[in-house]
Amino acid sequence: MSATAQHLLSQSELARRWGRSESVISLTTAVGSGPRYVKVDGVIRYSVDEIQRYERACLFFEPAEFARQALN
Repeated sequence: MSATAQHLLSQSELARRWGRSESVISLTTAVGSGPRYVKVDGVIRYSVDEIQRYERACLFFEPAEFARQALN
């Protein structure tokens, strides 16, 4: 397996990572609300870098926590 292929997850692997069903992952992909993906020969794969970027973008901060971080 190439170095690039090792950094790509399938929909089932992403579903396990997030504790979701594959159908939820498929739906978020279909409506464009999930992480960016590549599609090769009809197979969808997610770059670990893109997954992590998406996860960071989804981080939720309590207002007080956000204010503390802004002051530091």
